[in-house]
Amino acid sequence: MGWSRIATAALDTIIGDGCAACAMPGPPLCDACLHRMPVIGAAACARCGHPWPAPCEACAQCIAGLAIARQAVRYDPPVPEAMRALKDSRRRAVAHPLAALIARTVPRPPDGAVLVPVPLAPARMRERGFNQAALIARGLAGMWGLPMDDCLARGDGTPRQRGAGAARRRQQVAGAFTAPHPVPLHAVLVDDVVTTGATLAAAARALRSGGCARVGAVSLARVALAGVGTRVG
Repeated sequence: MGWSRIATAALDTIIGDGCAACAMPGPPLCDACLHRMPVIGAAACARCGHPWPAPCEACAQCIAGLAIARQAVRYDPPVPEAMRALKDSRRRAVAHPLAALIARTVPRPPDGAVLVPVPLAPARMRERGFNQAALIARGLAGMWGLPMDDCLARGDGTPRQRGAGAARRRQQVAGAFTAPHPVPLHAVLVDDVVTTGATLAAAARALRSGGCARVGAVSLARVALAGVGTRVG
């Protein structure tokens, strides 16, 4: 191998495929793109974390079965680009900076909480080769010093959720999750993107059926949904 090819290989090892959001040479997510990600601030629902123009105690987008949910950013550019790189292009290294973004943006769950990644269906797991929620949860477990438990299972009959409306999503995930293993008393579900919350609600239902007393959730991003009479309090 010539010196130019050695240098190129070494550079590829250092910088990988570049930034998942802007493709500039460098780390999996560059500082500029991380700073561009639209962090959800105080103007959000106190219960479910949905971003609104003004804060509220509860809203029409609150997720059934969750005591509290928090997301780090809105699902606006450059977040979709980063998620496509992670899930579709299988760039696992993107999960770590996304977990770090959650860890410094979302309040740490209290001691005693256990992080539970939302599982993929077995067929999807075989296709992708990894569960992006589990990668994020593993990163958060190390950063927050909390345990992680893969206590949920998901059936193989769940269609893809992308592009489906709220009613269809609820129908698709109804009964999709089971808790074949003992569940923690305080579980915090970990997922990547929250759209309608149907997946988290179904996973929370399975945890509660297994004996979990309190279920919360942390996720990277929330799709902001419009509606009439969205604020409750």
